[in-house]
This record gives sequence, structure tokens and C-alpha cells, in this order.
Amino acid sequence: MGSTKEYWFDHIETQKNYRLANLLGITEDELEQIVYEIDEDISNDGLLYGYIVQFDDDNDPSIMNKINGLTSGSYVSLSPWELDDPEEDELEWEVIHSEQLEMFNKQLVDIPEMLKIKIAARAEFSLLVMLHAHIVSALEHFLSTTFIYRVTNSDKLTRKLIETDPEFGNRKFTVNEIYAQHSNIKLTVATYLKTIIFHDMRKVKPMYAEILSCDFGDISWLFKAVKVRHDCVHRAGYDKQGSAVTVSRESIKELINNCRDLAEKIDLHAQELGS
Repeated sequence: MGSTKEYWFDHIETQKNYRLANLLGITEDELEQIVYEIDEDISNDGLLYGYIVQFDDDNDPSIMNKINGLTSGSYVSLSPWELDDPEEDELEWEVIHSEQLEMFNKQLVDIPEMLKIKIAARAEFSLLVMLHAHIVSALEHFLSTTFIYRVTNSDKLTRKLIETDPEFGNRKFTVNEIYAQHSNIKLTVATYLKTIIFHDMRKVKPMYAEILSCDFGDISWLFKAVKVRHDCVHRAGYDKQGSAVTVSRESIKELINNCRDLAEKIDLHAQELGS
């Protein structure tokens, strides 16, 4: 299937060209016929205001006359959200970067210091609720990015997922679609995996076991932590009956240790898999 990184970079470039052509009001073929440069419009303190598309003076006038928002006959200003796709940028990171454990550790590194802060009881409860949710979310992100990276960068694992996951087994394709899906299969797989809720351990644990041959072991503590996280996120630390969830400085420390142990175990197994 070729290099996943090369494929993804080509895909990103194609998508950006498609978006730019649409924004300018011309076709992709016409975009390829003109010369232009895209520069960032940045403030002195590094804030991105947007992008400036600067066109060459020798471009075909018949194409230039079609361009929307052309200023002084030479450039177009675009907002950052017009050219960028946050969802695609995030998926790009997950497909081509392998520093999942490093990112996870960065997300947790400051929490022990935060636990040393002396504050009033009510404020402490709010802090612990936020920290509990943050820790579980960080582990969820680690599980998601590790799985997506390992599967999309391995032809063997990509095929294994396609052949065993009911989502792909239930799909039906025409002959033409089969060829199209074959060339884009890793993007299809990555996009599908992005939709999976990685805090649903009833699905994630067996998926890791079946596709990556990685056994989480006893994670009853994680099932409980995920349930508490739900109350932390959706009701700011209270359950449906209005009772406060049970969190403490000690429970946060224990949760960090358990999450670190699981993440390190998974990362070591993933490294042994290769790609």
C-alpha cells in the first residue's frame, strides 16, 4: 500500500487544493495552471490572523478574472478556518506521529504539583472533579491515537481490522467502489476509528485484544473511573440522584498510577509489534 506518511501528505495536499479552488471560485484544473504562494498573516506576538494567497503577475487573465475576493489584482485574504480543517489536522497527527506515550505523560506531568495546592473544601472538590476528568480523557486519547497509529501504519493490522470488524463486514461495494476503496483504505480505516468512543471499554478492550493482541488484564478500576468521569463531565461531579462523586487527592494519585501503568504496558507491547 506504500508509505502511510507519503499517502497522508498527498491526501492533505489534495484536500487543501480542493478547498482553495472552491474558495477562489475556480476549478482544481484552473488552480494548477496558475502560480501562487500562500503566506501566513501573523501578528507581532505570533497570533495567526489568516492567510494571504499571492498570485504571480504572469498568470492567465481569463482565470484570474474568475477569482473571488481578488484585491489589487494580486492577492486574496483568507481566514484561518477557511483553509484549515481541524478534524483533518488532528487525524493527520494521529496517523503519522508515534509519540503517544510522550504526549500522555505531558498531559499528566503537572497534576502532582496541583494536588499540593491548599484550597477551601468546596474549591478542592471542583479541582478534583476536573483533574479526574482530565486524567481519564488523557488515557482515552492515548488509547485512540495508539490504536489508530499502529493499525494505519501496518498493512497486516489494517487487513486484520477490515476482516474482523463488523462495520466493514456489513459494507457492500460496487466493482468501481472496490478500486476506489483500495486506494483510500487507510484513510477510510483512520476515519472510521476516529468515530469510535474510546472510553467505551466494553468495545475498546476486546478490540485491542483481537487486533493488537494486547490484553489489558483486570481494568475494573478503569470501568469505575470512566463512570465517574461521565458524572464529572456532564454534571460537574454529581450523579443523576444529585449526590457528589467520590474523589479525593489520594484517588487522583491512584488513578494517575493506574493509568500510567496501563499506558506503559500498552506502549511496550505496541513497540514490540513494529509496523
